[in-house]
Amino acid sequence: MLGDYFQGTLPQTIERARILKGKISRKLPRDYDALVRTSETELDSIITRLRSLQKVSESVGPAVHRALLRQFKRAVADLDHIETRAITVLDRAHKDDHRANRLLYAICQEINYPALTPTVTTLSTAYFYIDTKLNLMFIPPAEGSFLLHLPDMYHELGHPLLTQKDHPLLDNLRKQYLMSMTRVHDYFARQREVETARRGPRAFKDQIDLWELLWSKYWLEEFYCDLFAASTLGPAFAWSHLHLYLKMGGNAFAIPDGISYISHPADDARMRAILEALGRSGFSKDTIEITGRWREALALTTDSPEPEYVHCYPEELLSAVVEDAVKGVTETECRLARPETSDPIHLMLNGAWRNFWSDPASYHRWEAEAVQELFSPCGETAAKA
Repeated sequence: MLGDYFQGTLPQTIERARILKGKISRKLPRDYDALVRTSETELDSIITRLRSLQKVSESVGPAVHRALLRQFKRAVADLDHIETRAITVLDRAHKDDHRANRLLYAICQEINYPALTPTVTTLSTAYFYIDTKLNLMFIPPAEGSFLLHLPDMYHELGHPLLTQKDHPLLDNLRKQYLMSMTRVHDYFARQREVETARRGPRAFKDQIDLWELLWSKYWLEEFYCDLFAASTLGPAFAWSHLHLYLKMGGNAFAIPDGISYISHPADDARMRAILEALGRSGFSKDTIEITGRWREALALTTDSPEPEYVHCYPEELLSAVVEDAVKGVTETECRLARPETSDPIHLMLNGAWRNFWSDPASYHRWEAEAVQELFSPCGETAAKA
């Protein structure tokens, strides 16, 4: 059966991959060169894998057929990933994408970003996120017309730094990340020992296991990306986090219950880590102001921590992670944000929040002019590169 099925479907799937290669425009700005190369390389690899399946023999046993079918499904899944993300972006890129790419390139130049600048698309349907396999950052369609959420681009820039291997400028960051991971496991191991000694309920031990899993699988990376953004941009990232919480956030002190999926740490824990990093960078005045605003924001809700919250996000672990992450970011040789930093994009994004709070009623008029000013030098920078 599999041989007949492959005989009919493999040529069709291979042709689909070939058609996708043909959809890649040859007239895109050079900001897209890396994504074009990645897409073509991936499509060539998929075609090669599919062609290798055309020689399947009916005489081999069922186990071999099952293995070949798994290979086919993996190839199709990879093809779907390229089609729905990379090719869609390359086929539908327009001026808003080009502007966003010029901005991100300028940001990476300004902070001395130690890796390849990601490609940006404004096709996001889920706020800001990055596909590290394709090095492709997604932002919402209208974000290029506003300033207050652009600091979240710095957070997304942190993710590729934690997934790349064998990059000498990133070795120390990776070393610090692994050290933090060890701290996570050691902390929760101690918590289990305490619960065993006092013969605590099994349900709480299961909760500790869940916390450790989420910390190691998702949360530690998110904390590191927050701390990369805070270290390279400064207070604007903390303000952006408060802004996002007020607009879209749930319970600021949420802890997982074993039923709902929580891929990101609690907003309050994230803010605590961000503020500590800012304090270490010399932004003591800003830290005091943001702390006050954060408390005011929390007071607008009924959010309050459960007793288990301090065990899920203990101060000792958060402080250790901040120390590790800031050390790791420093050793990437990125330009770190300080109160005296005078780089233009740094000044613009931090100045946006100062203008917002000093004159909220007039902010939107100031922002409209500032956006034009921000993107104008980006175009010049990209043209000279």
